[in-house]
Amino acid sequence: MRWKPDPSGHDPRQIDLLAVVAMLIVIVAVGHYMTEHPKPHLTSFVEPSQTVRW
Repeated sequence: MRWKPDPSGHDPRQIDLLAVVAMLIVIVAVGHYMTEHPKPHLTSFVEPSQTVRW
């Protein structure tokens, strides 16, 4: 593909490069999310046998 200047001043290859970078960021973020170990919950639960007074 030959480079042809666009009247608006944008090179179509810049948009393609931006799309590739955005996809790489999404892939890395999803990979990090999928491999992250679940963190233990630090909340305490009230057992039904306990009495709570507010």
